[in-house]
Amino acid sequence: MPAERRGWWRTYFDDAYFHLHDPLFGEAASRAEVAGMRELLGLPWDARVLDAPCGWGRHTRLLAEAGSRAFGADLSLPLLRRARGPGRVAGPTFTAADVRALPFASGVFDAVLNVFTSLGLFLDDVADRAVLSEARRVLRPGGSFLLESMHRDDVVAAYAERDEWTLPDGTLVWVRRRFDPVAGVSHETLHWQRGPARGRKQHSLRLRTATEIAGLLTAAGFTDIAYFGDWQGHPFRHDSSHLIAVARSSA
Repeated sequence: MPAERRGWWRTYFDDAYFHLHDPLFGEAASRAEVAGMRELLGLPWDARVLDAPCGWGRHTRLLAEAGSRAFGADLSLPLLRRARGPGRVAGPTFTAADVRALPFASGVFDAVLNVFTSLGLFLDDVADRAVLSEARRVLRPGGSFLLESMHRDDVVAAYAERDEWTLPDGTLVWVRRRFDPVAGVSHETLHWQRGPARGRKQHSLRLRTATEIAGLLTAAGFTDIAYFGDWQGHPFRHDSSHLIAVARSSA
C-alpha cells in the first residue's frame, strides 16, 4: 500500500464528509436500523451500549432515545462536534478515541456496535483484530457484539468503477473506483461540486468475505456467532446487501 494511502481515515471524516453523507441517511432508515440492532442483540431497557466508531452519532442518539445508556467513541473531532451539537438529545456520552485502544475499563458494556463497514478502514488484519479484541475486552461476560459490513461477494458481483448522484441541496457527486483483487482493497476518489464550491476526497477500504470476517471474530475470542443478511434478521446469503454478525463474549 503506497504510503500516501496509509492512515487516510485520520483526515477523511471531516465537515465535508458529513455534508456529503448526512443526506443519504434519513431519520426513518436510521430508526429502522436501530430497531433491528435492538432486536438482534436482545437489548434490555437501560443496557449500556457502546457505538464505536460512532461518526456523528446518528445511531447513538436513537439508542439513547430507546432507553439505552448509550456511549459513542470516534477519532473524528469534526463528527464528534456534530454528535454533541445544539439540539441533540440529552443522554449519550461521546468520547474521542481510537477504536483499537478504547478508553474504557474492561467488562463495562452489555453490547458493542461496529457498523457501516468500519472494520475495513485500517486495511490489515492485525489492526482489525485489535479493534475486535478491544470490543471484546470492554464487554461484560456474556455481552454481545454486533458487526455490520459490506462483504466482498456482494460488492464485486456488481462492482461500480464509476458512479454519480446529486444530493438534495444540488451538490453533484461523482466517484471513480479501482479494486485490487489480491489485497482485497477498493480505492475510491470522490469529487463533489455545489455552485462554485468543489472538493476531492480519497479513501481505501478493505473488503472481506464472510469467511474472512468469521475468522477475525473467532481469532478475537468471540463465540456463538450468528450471521444475518439484513436488519430484519433474515439469514445471510452470498448476495445479501449486508453482513451482520452478532457474537457473544464468552464468560
